[in-house]
Amino acid sequence: MIESNLAGGSEGDHKRILEQHAAYLLANSRFDVDMLEGIWSASPEATFFNLNGHTYVGKNQWRRLWKFYVDKLETGEWVPYDMGGVVSGDVAVVWCHRKTTVRWIGSGPGPENLRLEDDYVSRSTMVFRKEDDDWRVVHVHFSEASDASRPGGV
Repeated sequence: MIESNLAGGSEGDHKRILEQHAAYLLANSRFDVDMLEGIWSASPEATFFNLNGHTYVGKNQWRRLWKFYVDKLETGEWVPYDMGGVVSGDVAVVWCHRKTTVRWIGSGPGPENLRLEDDYVSRSTMVFRKEDDDWRVVHVHFSEASDASRPGGV
């Protein structure tokens, strides 16, 4: 399991949250909608911000997105690094950078708002909530990482 810096919560919470995080990355590499069942919350308020710039409300919209991508977009393993987060009560937030490869294999050009290149680094923030004694994802925010110069040299 990847090393992380989670603050708060129990070791058991940390272990399970990181298992769920890893399970999501595996499911994402395959666009495996069935794996989402034990990871994504079924709550109607669950909201997910995708790398393509769109918002998906509810697990079923995300499942439909993956069904679209499964035979059109190919990614490698999503490798997290710079992982951190906080656990407090029934809510946890986990953030990291993620490396992968991305390649459009669908017919025609890929979506105009999805950057496609071989090596790809993105940023991830995942919000977990304890539901029925297990940790489920209720929100994600994925964004592209930049290797450009930082404004102000910060």
